[in-house]
Amino acid sequence: MAKHKQIIKVLSISTALLLCFFGFAALLGQNQLALNAVAEETEQSSSGSLTYSDGSIYEGEILYGRIRNGTGNFTWSTGESYYGTWENDTPSGEGKMIWPNFGEYLGSFVNGKREGTGVFIWSYEGEPAEGAPVEYRGDWTGDQIGPNGTLTLAGIGKYEGAFSKQLRHGKGTFTWLNGDVYTGEWANDMINGKGTLTLSNGSVIEGEFAKGAIKNGSIKYSIKDGQIIRSIAGGKLQDSVEISYNDGTTVKGKVKGDEFVGNVTIIYSSGDTYTGAMKNGLKNGKGTYTWRSGAHYIGNWLNDKMSGTGKYYYSKDESRLYLQGNFTNGVPNGNLIYVADTKLKYQTVWKDGKCTDIRYKK
Repeated sequence: MAKHKQIIKVLSISTALLLCFFGFAALLGQNQLALNAVAEETEQSSSGSLTYSDGSIYEGEILYGRIRNGTGNFTWSTGESYYGTWENDTPSGEGKMIWPNFGEYLGSFVNGKREGTGVFIWSYEGEPAEGAPVEYRGDWTGDQIGPNGTLTLAGIGKYEGAFSKQLRHGKGTFTWLNGDVYTGEWANDMINGKGTLTLSNGSVIEGEFAKGAIKNGSIKYSIKDGQIIRSIAGGKLQDSVEISYNDGTTVKGKVKGDEFVGNVTIIYSSGDTYTGAMKNGLKNGKGTYTWRSGAHYIGNWLNDKMSGTGKYYYSKDESRLYLQGNFTNGVPNGNLIYVADTKLKYQTVWKDGKCTDIRYKK
C-alpha cells in the first residue's frame, strides 16, 4: 500500500510539472507576441534629432531612437557636415560632405567612405595657382581618387586619365589652357614614360619623358613648304635633321646652326636621290646623284649643278657606258673620255653639253 502511495505522489508531481511547464510556455508565447509588437513599432524609422557629447548634431531619420538610418544631416563639432543617406549609423549611398575652408564632395558613399563615382571640389595649395578651385570628377575607391577620372585645375588645364594613390599615374591626357596637349604615360603625378606633347604652334615632341621633360625622341615643327624633324637624346637636341617638303622631297643630314654639315641624303618625289655635300641649301662639293632610271653622276657640284671633274654613268652598271672628265653648269664641257665597255674607249670633246668631236682611244 505504501508503494502505491509513492507512485500516486510521483504522478501528482509530474502532473504539476507538466501544468507548470505548459503554463510557463503559454506565458512565454504571450510575452513574445508583446515583444514582437514592440519591436515592430520600434523598427519603424522616425524623424528626429540627436545631440552628442562633443557637440555634434544629427537631424533626420532614426532607427530604434538612436541609429541614423535613412536620410539625414550630420554636423560635427569641428564644422564638417554630411547630408545624404545613412545605413546602420554610417553614411552609405548618395550624399554630400563639406569641409569648411577646404572643399566639398558630392557622390556615392559605402560604409562611410567615398566609393563609386563622385565630384570633389577643393582649393589648390601652392604654386602656380594658390587658392584656385580644383575639381575631380570620376571614380573613387576606398576614399581615394581613381582608378579613372577627370581633374580640372582652374587657370591651368585639365587632366583625363588614370590615378593611383591620389596621384596621376598610368595613361592620361593633360590639356593646358594655351592649347598644348600631352597624351601618354604618367608616374607619381608627373609626365613620365612614353608620350606625345603637341604644342599650340603645331610642334610635336614625341618619345620618352622623365620627370616632366623629354629624354629621348624627336621634335617635329613646321617650316615654309614643309616640316622638320630633329632627334633628341639625353634631353638634348641633336644635330640629326629630317626635312619633309610638301612636294614629297625629303632631306636627311646633320646641321650646325642653320646649315647642313657633312653629307646629306635627298630623296626627291620623282624617285631621284642625292647623297653628298651641301652649302646654303644647294649641292656643293662632292656628291652622287642617281636618277630613277639608274643613271647616276659621281663627282663635284657647284651651286646645285654638276661642275668640276666627275663620272656620268648611263645606267646602274658602272663597268661600261660612262663619261669621265670635266662638267660645267650641269653638262659635259671640254675633253672627256667615253667608255663603251672595258675594251672600247673614246676621246671626246664637248661644248655646252654637245659632243663636237669623238675619236677612238687605244
